[in-house]
Amino acid sequence: MDISLIENQITIGGLDKYAAIIGKNPSNGARSPKLWNAAFNEYGLKCSMLPLDVTNDNILDLLNDLNQDVNFIGGAIAVPYKVVVAKWLNGNITTEARNIGAVNCLFRDKKGKLKGTNTDGEAALRSYESKYGSVAGKTVLVLGTGGAAKAVAAYFSAGVGKTGAVSIVGRRNHGIIFSKVLGVRWIDWEEIGQHLTDVDLIINCTTIGFEKQIKLTPLSIEQIQQLKKSTVVFDIIYQPEITVFQKLACERGVSAMGGLMMNLEQAVIAFNYANYQANDEIVTREAMQKS
Repeated sequence: MDISLIENQITIGGLDKYAAIIGKNPSNGARSPKLWNAAFNEYGLKCSMLPLDVTNDNILDLLNDLNQDVNFIGGAIAVPYKVVVAKWLNGNITTEARNIGAVNCLFRDKKGKLKGTNTDGEAALRSYESKYGSVAGKTVLVLGTGGAAKAVAAYFSAGVGKTGAVSIVGRRNHGIIFSKVLGVRWIDWEEIGQHLTDVDLIINCTTIGFEKQIKLTPLSIEQIQQLKKSTVVFDIIYQPEITVFQKLACERGVSAMGGLMMNLEQAVIAFNYANYQANDEIVTREAMQKS
């Protein structure tokens, strides 16, 4: 790998193989390396996951370089390159990722070519149902229209079935085409107040509450007060572990969960995609939970 293409300092020496999380600044606290490396140790593999910070100008060159490096087994794609990587893969992506238009996981296919998939939706649904039970029949609002939001909307739409309902909330018609393809309702963010009183689950898939927006919340205090006490708030952000949105929901008496469990499930699923010789989900999950 050409080290000059990344912004942070890393060392690859001594590894048989390596994985990576690729994003704007995953070296600034991304959890995936810790989880993946715990699993590599459990399986006795001389492999490591590395955080690669890359700029918009270098992302395509980095991807091309990694594609040619036989020691690179795959890994995770972080903000803001999920859509960029999906396009770069030029069709070599799973059906789920193709429908969503974004990937967050890279792995080698049987021919050794890099392939992409999206684990956001599956991981989100797993983590929600492990805590609250089946989503079938629920009324769900998905906040946001990016890659994660589309993945979550797709999986939860399948999960709620015909007796439930999923809506995507966006701004300036963003996500409206995808909502039509998926067969779910699209709601303009300015009209969200009209849809809060009867909702069973709200999933925040925006970056509101993360990094520079850490003090912000996607819904105002007044809007949160409209929620019925049985509503669940699911914020997929995991840094911070408890967001302002979750705090306000709990003050309202509404149950809330963050993105830590979803992040763990993403890592389990993605690790097993990239590691054909180490793909026991139970073993992987237990190793990662201990890290």
